[in-house]
Amino acid sequence: MEKVKTFIEGLDDLMEGGFVPNSTILLAGKTGTGKSSFCMSYLYNGIKNGGPGIYVSTEESREAIKADANSVFGWDLDEQERNKTLKILTIKPEFPSQTSMDESKILKIYVYDLVDQIEELVKEVGAKRVVVDSMSVLELFIKDRFLGRIAMNYFVESLREMGVTAILTVTIPENENVLSNLGIIEYLVDGIIKLEYVPVTEEFKRTLTVRKMRRVNHSTYIHPFEITGEGIKISGLYE
Repeated sequence: MEKVKTFIEGLDDLMEGGFVPNSTILLAGKTGTGKSSFCMSYLYNGIKNGGPGIYVSTEESREAIKADANSVFGWDLDEQERNKTLKILTIKPEFPSQTSMDESKILKIYVYDLVDQIEELVKEVGAKRVVVDSMSVLELFIKDRFLGRIAMNYFVESLREMGVTAILTVTIPENENVLSNLGIIEYLVDGIIKLEYVPVTEEFKRTLTVRKMRRVNHSTYIHPFEITGEGIKISGLYE
């Protein structure tokens, strides 16, 4: 099977060459572990190697996303937008003015609208890579777990049907040993990569673990990584 390369230095070797095509990967980590930098590395390096991409943000503005990419990596996303190899979509949840509208209707409107907008952009640029940063905002206003599972399953399945290989981020709550707020999405995705910020000797290091990857014989070790000017680089091994 030909894999979708992440072009993140050292990562593809941990997963027999990359992600399975059309798979959906959950990237989980606490604040400051490097989730957004990881996503941008996956998307930008993919674009540079001939694969248009979509960056969907539910928290940051387009200007902030581009400023961060330039500040951390020196990457000019304006150029990618001009070349129509990158589309940045920012969507923030808006509660309806009708206070009588129940949760199921709010959730359906938000998720269906999000899927429609992503699909439109995927078709527009022929995207094969999608990043959604993050799903945690959606989780925050889901009160009913049954409705939440239906909504998230629809979202994940829709991405697969679009023919894209997607990364969805979630923020792990501080001081909790979980992967997401609701404990739902991790069962729906094809793979899980967990980022952590752990003490090593007298300093802290960012680490990566491939927790799950369907149809792939992947590494189960803890791997330290760095955020460099060229993107994410995985180095060494903690057993």
